[in-house]
Amino acid sequence: MARFTPARIARAFALIVLAAGVVWPARPAAAAHNSDHRLVEPAPPPRPIDYAQLTREATALLQNYIRIDTTNPPGDELGAARMLKEKFLSDGVPATVWEPAPGRGVIAARLHGIGRHAKSIVLLSHMDVVPANPKEWEVPPFSGEIKNGEIWGRGSLDDKGPGVIELMAMLAIKRAGILLDRDVIFIATGDEEEGGKMGAGWTVAHESDLFADAGYLLNEGGAIEKRPNGKEYFAVSIAEKTPLWIRVTAAGPADHAAMPPDETAVTRLARALDRLDNWRAPIRLIDPVRDYFREIAALDGGPPQYRSLARALRDPAFARKFTADPHHDALVRDTFTPTVLRAGDKTNVIPSLAEAEIDGRLLPGENPITAMADVSKAMGDANLKTEVLLNFPSVSSPRDSRMMTAIQELAAREHAAVVPTMIAGFTDSHYFREKNIDCYGFIPIELTPGEMKGVHGVNERMSVKKLGAGIRRMVELLELAGGRARATRERRR
Repeated sequence: MARFTPARIARAFALIVLAAGVVWPARPAAAAHNSDHRLVEPAPPPRPIDYAQLTREATALLQNYIRIDTTNPPGDELGAARMLKEKFLSDGVPATVWEPAPGRGVIAARLHGIGRHAKSIVLLSHMDVVPANPKEWEVPPFSGEIKNGEIWGRGSLDDKGPGVIELMAMLAIKRAGILLDRDVIFIATGDEEEGGKMGAGWTVAHESDLFADAGYLLNEGGAIEKRPNGKEYFAVSIAEKTPLWIRVTAAGPADHAAMPPDETAVTRLARALDRLDNWRAPIRLIDPVRDYFREIAALDGGPPQYRSLARALRDPAFARKFTADPHHDALVRDTFTPTVLRAGDKTNVIPSLAEAEIDGRLLPGENPITAMADVSKAMGDANLKTEVLLNFPSVSSPRDSRMMTAIQELAAREHAAVVPTMIAGFTDSHYFREKNIDCYGFIPIELTPGEMKGVHGVNERMSVKKLGAGIRRMVELLELAGGRARATRERRR
């Protein structure tokens, strides 16, 4: 009869946990210590990583991931979450899936390190994607087809490709036997493209134990870019604009279109939107944007005004030229863009209501109440009804941290600079920043301006070569930020 020693029981329990696919919440530091007397001997060195094989595996995974249509709305991320869970479980990494609402999905997995006190690292991505019109694409947008050495499909860059890079980097570390001082937590959510309430928002509200020990988070929002002179830099977003999504409703008499009155709900709304379009919020330069342009100028000797942008923007001629670039304009002022219009559904009937939805983006530190008042004043019609659809506080992350140091060390290996910046959009990072986690927008892949146009555009795709390079860099970054632990193994007396 087998003797059930404590060691046997512990091993059996560990197998049960892995089979169940349970993601353990953060463990208290004190629980990591063991009072048993043990001998410590060096662990074997890490095994080499076959990045060619890893890239082939990642390519097939991303193809299958793209083929799961997670267009939001409605999202339907549950199937994708289950596929990612099985990938982790097949390598012995505990993973769990949640269903915040019917068909919606969240998946988390934890790769344990051997550190005693270090904060864990969260690798965040989202599984939902924006709609894609097949008639506008060169290939079916959910085919995952490989063409000219690139993986085509909606989500290949935003955000399924980055999610695959994060997942495969974790598996590569586990397979190679690399020991980190920190745990690494993979979280893929849904609903990011619609604000994240049924994804990251739900996770933070209902499963906060998952990341209770987290100190750092990596997410979309930055990449490796190249200046016209060929110099590369690692763009890392440390701040984001915050949304102020607004619905505006105009009312007027319903009537037959053959006998139109002087003003209708539609014409009132159209005039108000025209006035809004001709108004511009004042310029305000925040520190991360100032620093971004200063460092860009240092990289390629760009316009001398970039070295002292605050002073240069006081020159009306330079300000007009600078803000003529939509990207530059969005970095130095609040923007308000009408994106959705609704009115009647019959050509010969004048509707009594007309609605517009406006995508407002506020700089960090802006007061949304003041911004709403400015928008109402710009539209110039006190009888319009306005309501806020989405808004939350903007929180930034520190420029100096262990994670930023690790990114700088990684960039130095490629003789590249690190340029902190603010993105004009927003991501799910804000949910975690509000929980005092240092969040950084950076996925270590090279992106060109042409490739970036595929994000929310047509013909979105990722190079197979860049996918593999991204995995390699992510492994290196996790080793740098994770603090490869002293390679030791404990053995009972």
